[in-house]
Amino acid sequence: MRKFNFLLVVLLVAVLSAAALAQSKGIPVDVPGTGVLFFTYRYEGNVPPYDAVNTIWTNLNTVFTAWVDAGQDPSALTGKDVQIKTDAAGNVSLYVKDQFIVEVDAYHAAANKATKAQLAEKWAANLRRGVEAFVKINEPIN
Repeated sequence: MRKFNFLLVVLLVAVLSAAALAQSKGIPVDVPGTGVLFFTYRYEGNVPPYDAVNTIWTNLNTVFTAWVDAGQDPSALTGKDVQIKTDAAGNVSLYVKDQFIVEVDAYHAAANKATKAQLAEKWAANLRRGVEAFVKINEPIN
């Protein structure tokens, strides 16, 4: 009986270890210059998707650069400018001031045990906090 229990424990540890190794990896995607984590870009395999993360940062920087170029009016960029849009095909994406930022895909939704719409709400809340922090940090000193 002890041998059976021991083998059962060994089998359980092996299964749990395999499950842990199969988990996805992630790259934290913050709102530039704020330290606010927007979301974690999850991936599997050995090649981190740095190009995809850099595209998200480029999209965010497009919004922030336009705000700076327009004079950095704190009322001209707020968390209220973060929008969730769903197209006819059911694709759910986040926008800031009509600038596409990122699409919420089924992979990330499944990894977070949520629907794309539910995950978009979470990411949008994080992005709103990040936009507010960016404006607060970068508003002009009078």
